[in-house]
Amino acid sequence: MKRHYNKLTDRNKPLRLKRYKDSKIQTNFQPEPSPEESIVLLENKETKGSSFSSSIQLDFEDDEVFLISDQESSYSIQTSSIKKDLNNILFLIFLYFLQGIPLGLTGSLPFILGSRNVSYADQGTFSFAFWPFALKLLWAPVVDSLFIKKIGRRKSWLVPMQYIIGILMILFSKYVHQLLEINQTTTRKDIYSLTTIFFIVTFFAATQDIAVDGWGLTMLSKENVSWSSTCNSVGQTAGWFVGNIVFLVVQSANFSNNYIRPFFSLPSQKFGIVTVEDFMKFFGFVFIITTTCVLLFKKEKENESSDSLEDTLTLKQTYILVFQIVSLSSVKKLTLLLLTSKIAFGIQSMVYLKLIEKGVPRESLGLLAIPLTPFEIVLPLLISRFTNGPKPLSIFLNAYPFRIFSSSLMVLWVFLTPEFRNSDGSYGLFYFSLCILINAFNSIWNTTQSVTMMSFFTRVSDKTVGGTYMTLLNTISNIGSSWPSTVSLYAVDLFSFMVCSIDNIEAFKNNMLNNSFSRDYLIDIEKNTCSNDSMKIECLKVNGNCQYQVDAFYILGFVYALIGLLWILYFRKVVIQLQTYQKSNWKLNFSF
Repeated sequence: MKRHYNKLTDRNKPLRLKRYKDSKIQTNFQPEPSPEESIVLLENKETKGSSFSSSIQLDFEDDEVFLISDQESSYSIQTSSIKKDLNNILFLIFLYFLQGIPLGLTGSLPFILGSRNVSYADQGTFSFAFWPFALKLLWAPVVDSLFIKKIGRRKSWLVPMQYIIGILMILFSKYVHQLLEINQTTTRKDIYSLTTIFFIVTFFAATQDIAVDGWGLTMLSKENVSWSSTCNSVGQTAGWFVGNIVFLVVQSANFSNNYIRPFFSLPSQKFGIVTVEDFMKFFGFVFIITTTCVLLFKKEKENESSDSLEDTLTLKQTYILVFQIVSLSSVKKLTLLLLTSKIAFGIQSMVYLKLIEKGVPRESLGLLAIPLTPFEIVLPLLISRFTNGPKPLSIFLNAYPFRIFSSSLMVLWVFLTPEFRNSDGSYGLFYFSLCILINAFNSIWNTTQSVTMMSFFTRVSDKTVGGTYMTLLNTISNIGSSWPSTVSLYAVDLFSFMVCSIDNIEAFKNNMLNNSFSRDYLIDIEKNTCSNDSMKIECLKVNGNCQYQVDAFYILGFVYALIGLLWILYFRKVVIQLQTYQKSNWKLNFSF
């Protein structure tokens, strides 16, 4: 076990410590005016004039030292300020922001499709557009091993990927506009087309993410490398906000005609103030211009990756490396944890879709994120001081029951939503205020778990193959998030039962018979289960509406909550065990 006492300084002055037992040190300490950057261990001598009022513990974990207070808040003792990495941190946030734009746009489409009454099975089909992030491990070794040395390991991929994203957004903008804003209905063929387009865009965004993740590990200094997870969370959240929330608001014709156009004395129009074509073209050019600036002005230092084994690996060796990583006993246990930990929250991906189904305007749901997004951006910064400690998974585990509760609360909120509906079909300020509070409560635990897990990945990744290692762990985590959501959409569509409901059915029957409609046609209407597009259209033709007799959404919500409670009971020991592993348990013994 290495102990770098030279790191234990305060403002570059050594700290005076009093040692008690083994690898734990109980101390009151003060800065010493010694010119040497070292630390003095005192066995039986008390310090005086200490500038710290509370006792602390120093916990040694391999080559890092952590300071733990009596209040159980811990943070890494570092001599270097983040100021020297501030420009790189801001640059990483910007790259993740760009990445969040197409991801947010892709995430907005289920809301638009929901308002066009597509089935949950079709929503499940479109959810595959998000899967490249869950599958990026398949081509991550190519990104990590093939590059142009003159350009740089990470820029060799980041620059062309961002150019391609920009070009694709410009090329597809008009066609997507036709499918979503010109055509009156959305067919299954349209769903396949949209899924293909955004799957391709997300594929290139995921490839950009591989490059950015790897660059973040080498761009930041060792004492600040854990900030890469915060950059990821802050940047992607901001980009998602613009690509998803802002887009949904300005693209809505109702919101634009009621609030934006009257303010500028503009006449009402069929579309929002910004169409999907306008949005995609604008950010397509943003990608092209900013990527050109990165290419010309941001240099990838040669020594940033000089200590990385990845520099010497062939493509075949990189895939062998991935196999060796997943063969580690510690990684196998972590993989099982990651693939199962999000099952309890799979129903959350459907909450907003169910609210739209119950008549809540999608642009209003988008507006809810305006007060929430700054909170979600600041939250990772607030909790980073805790996630940088030696046991981030303990925070992940402690947040788990709260997230189960918040997920169940959101399901209950969907059920109670019709009770808040006004006589004119609208929802008032009180309803949306409660929505904000419920979503904020959920965001606390969602973000806490996300940042703590990212911090753990950064801590355990073998830095000699950091890009591949981090990408592997992030990929497994993304698969664990994606599959419960996709399965939930198909499951709700499969196990729910609907009927075509008609007001005053007896009067309707008499009217049909008087107008020479056949009895068989009436039987068809009565047996209409609204299970496909043609049945839904037939129901609308007779002024009916599809209503649930059995809504599997609520059943699934209960089942997932139960699964989550069982998960805590089983995986608590696994989490504790993973955190007790030394660095050697995560390091590779390379054999090619």
